[in-house]
Amino acid sequence: MKNRNFGLILAGGQGTRFWPLSTEEKPKQFLNIVGKGSLISQTYKRLKKIIEKENIFIIADNKYLKLIKDSIPEFKESNFIDEPVPRNTAPSLILSNIFLSRFDSNANVIVLPADHYISKEDIFKAQMKDALCYADNKCIITCGIKPEMPHTGYGYIKFSKRGASKLRETEFFDVNEFKEKPKLKTAKKYIKYGNYYWNSGMFIYKLKHFKEFFKEYSNYYYEKYIELEKFFENRDKFCEIFKHINAESIDYALMEKVKEIKMFEAKFKWSDVGSWSSVYELSKKDNNGNAIGKGNNILIDTKNSLVFSKGETPIAVIGLENIAVIDTENGLLVANVNDLQKVKQIKNLLDK
Repeated sequence: MKNRNFGLILAGGQGTRFWPLSTEEKPKQFLNIVGKGSLISQTYKRLKKIIEKENIFIIADNKYLKLIKDSIPEFKESNFIDEPVPRNTAPSLILSNIFLSRFDSNANVIVLPADHYISKEDIFKAQMKDALCYADNKCIITCGIKPEMPHTGYGYIKFSKRGASKLRETEFFDVNEFKEKPKLKTAKKYIKYGNYYWNSGMFIYKLKHFKEFFKEYSNYYYEKYIELEKFFENRDKFCEIFKHINAESIDYALMEKVKEIKMFEAKFKWSDVGSWSSVYELSKKDNNGNAIGKGNNILIDTKNSLVFSKGETPIAVIGLENIAVIDTENGLLVANVNDLQKVKQIKNLLDK
């Protein structure tokens, strides 16, 4: 790899599907939910095996800087990219691209969400290194996850299995389309077709190519890119422009339009830890299929359930099946395990 490589961690998410443990003041990326340590600290350590720590950057609202430093004591504040307001991933990545390009616009970058769980990290490392090399070509690379079920909570990537390029052990496929989160009937069709993978939200590309793709495929966001670049040193003007940018995901703003998109299939185990159901799936189970988290918890005649507690008060569950009981200082959640995707609705009602 001739050029410098950067790592970028997106850490501005609100974690609304993890109520009552996650709050706006301390969202899920700063919590120890699965694995060892907070999710953001796991992401940083994983990235540090590929990128020198001096070249790892984190973008988030400034209010999360203390939480970042608490989670990652070695992280330098000079590597923090302050996002003026949350405007979704398209404006966030434009800001990051401008910031990093000032160091080296020829650099390649790995973009990772802060709140994912990954195992088999040696495979992750090898595939990401291959992708960094491949990014010298003018393309944007994403990582597809082979579906285990017709999940309706993920976006999908339609790709072509023909004419793949190979670099060392990693194959790179042409992406045909990005698909929004489908209904169950459509998701079942995707599984049957076999060339639809889950969209992981991870990207690898060269900084200068990323800017060029906005110019070619997304006029509105390219104009905003140029404005922000022009006023980068004028903090007040910069923030004013950023606050009024349309809040869009990078998939909708750019990825769905770019023709030069490549995808590789993840050979490592991945979860976006999108809801409490992900915690249940990733946790060790007892002989009755129960996942029992921290706390003084007692289960009698109970099967396939999740019990998680942050307090000292005992939780007892008797004679139930497929139940989640989440007890924290912020509230108590009791739900069917199959309905845990709906927790965001509770948070919306509480906010009202």
